[in-house]
Amino acid sequence: MPAKPTKFDSEAFSVMRPFLIRPVFERATIEERNQPCMIPRHQHLKYEVIFVDRGLYHCRHNENDITLGRNWLLIIKPGDWHMDIFDGAPLRYLALGFSLQMASGMPAPIFRAGAPLEKQRFPIARTDFLPLFEKIRQEIKIGDFVSEHLQDALVAEFLFRMIRAIPRDVISAQYLATSHEASFQTNLFAIINESLTRKANVGEMASALGISESSLAHKCRKILHCSPAHLFQRVKMDRAMQMLKSTDMQIKEVSDYLGFENPFHFSRAFKKTFGKAPLDMKADATPPAI
Repeated sequence: MPAKPTKFDSEAFSVMRPFLIRPVFERATIEERNQPCMIPRHQHLKYEVIFVDRGLYHCRHNENDITLGRNWLLIIKPGDWHMDIFDGAPLRYLALGFSLQMASGMPAPIFRAGAPLEKQRFPIARTDFLPLFEKIRQEIKIGDFVSEHLQDALVAEFLFRMIRAIPRDVISAQYLATSHEASFQTNLFAIINESLTRKANVGEMASALGISESSLAHKCRKILHCSPAHLFQRVKMDRAMQMLKSTDMQIKEVSDYLGFENPFHFSRAFKKTFGKAPLDMKADATPPAI
């Protein structure tokens, strides 16, 4: 007999969105040097990306002396030792620092153990990265209540564009596995959100993902700890909750919009999910008359 799916945890639902790998922005600076000096050898605890905009950048990366020219990028990973060496020639480079958070709580390093250090540096197309860096810097200046979120989003785009340029054979197996899971979740949630006005059809969901129904069920249980039908129903109920709380739509309108046979069926499903009837939820969300 197949194992019964783990009970769906409504409190954890928000963290099971398709963001298994999330970079957290730390800092972004533009460094200009024209005097000889040195930054002493130090060990990095987080990721730092160096992008050379102008001149030659010299450093010692672990035990290797390297020089990078214009449009070259260096990834310094946690645990790496690094020392900057400035010879006095004009130099301009960008430095971006971030950490990686995994929804699973397990580490997923970008590089596999023993990957050659020379694979951590490579030339890139500046048009893919400079605009993102400038946007990050702009959000730092704006500094309003959404700036931190936009910074993390921009760093995420920077990260994944950067990883696209890394040879696949030096990327860690853990990172690839986590990335595949994130891709699966992204596509699955997109399909579900496009189908919320209809009844759940696991066959159609599997077909849209290009996998079998049994593979879809296995992946859902492994990654999201529920069946595809249960996930579909939960996303539908979340949408119903949003509609009841933030719109003027009546219960029957929400029920019809989300493809339920009748308001009674909708109310029963809603109460089973949230422990409260839609009518009570609607009453709670309605501001008192003045």
